Amino acid sequence: MSADQTPPSKGATKSLEAWRLVRSMLDDMTRVIEEDAETELELLDGLRVLARVTALCSELSVDVDHERPYFFAMNTPLRYVGGPNPDGAYHLAMIDGARRYRIRGRRGTVAYLGFQVLAGRGLTPRRMAAHVSDRDLAILPSGDFELVLAQRRPPPHELQAATWIEIPEDASGIVVRQYVADATREEPATYSIEPLDRPAPSSLPTDEEVALQLTAMAWTIVKLTTLHRTIRPELLTTPNQFLTTAAAGLGSENTAPDNLYMIGTFRLGPDEALVIDARPPETRYWNLTIENVWHECFDARARQISVTSAAATPRPDGRVRIVVAARDPGIPGTSWLDTGGRHRGFVTFRWLDNPQPPQVTTSVVPLDEVAHLP
Repeated sequence: MSADQTPPSKGATKSLEAWRLVRSMLDDMTRVIEEDAETELELLDGLRVLARVTALCSELSVDVDHERPYFFAMNTPLRYVGGPNPDGAYHLAMIDGARRYRIRGRRGTVAYLGFQVLAGRGLTPRRMAAHVSDRDLAILPSGDFELVLAQRRPPPHELQAATWIEIPEDASGIVVRQYVADATREEPATYSIEPLDRPAPSSLPTDEEVALQLTAMAWTIVKLTTLHRTIRPELLTTPNQFLTTAAAGLGSENTAPDNLYMIGTFRLGPDEALVIDARPPETRYWNLTIENVWHECFDARARQISVTSAAATPRPDGRVRIVVAARDPGIPGTSWLDTGGRHRGFVTFRWLDNPQPPQVTTSVVPLDEVAHLP
């Protein structure tokens, strides 16, 4: 009897054990959500986050073909887990550092475009192995560009006009980030990836291969569901203020090295507002986003949960004012971010091109008094 005809009861033992691990991790993460949720709304948010994280992790770990990679959207219209920038797009392709790939794309007019190679396999923690921003690309007058990912520089006839990205042997994925300042005017970038060498014939899955995929899926579910415990958790006990950090301080595998980040949390009563006054630095893009406690950009289609440099209205002195609250204060020239009734969550500034930390002040005031602030 051939391997693909082995009775289930006598085969796939590693995969069955890995699937039991996935189920165990889902139970563990459910307990984390139950323990850490302070309200029924946080519990409901947490359960939906766990479901959405599980869907994403199956794509990250199970739906993988290193020889025929493709870009897929990490976000959907309703899935913004892991603290992404909702004013943009994130795409991921899973790769193998032992192979070579070509990316073809068109720059578009979005405020920012960046390609980040991740390395690390299996249970090895992921790290950033290479990064190319839009300012590093060789862009043709048509707006087209090409990248070649390989351990060694390809010969001229293969490289041609492409930009070479040197990748390590354990390269495992490439993340593409786009930031959009004004979605009504900016044209998204487009791109695709293909193997530079002929793929091997497709083969049937093996017990060991599927077991590795499911094990990776289980641990990635844990990582994405417990960000509130691992990424600056002390901020939850010191709310309504910001901490300034470079990208590496939040995990180089999770962030763009082009960004200076300012991250904090809000904790508010039903009739309170967090008032944020900022003097933006000279930079081509910035935005501020609020998230629930599980680092999810919630209700991104229905609620105003972020503001960009193009949308904010500067005051005569150059400051911008942003109000985080459950209701709109209705003040012209002030940007309102809608908590949707959530009493706490995370707040993140992204300042592109790593400027000097800008001046940002915060205050918590009754919502009815916001209009009377200077």
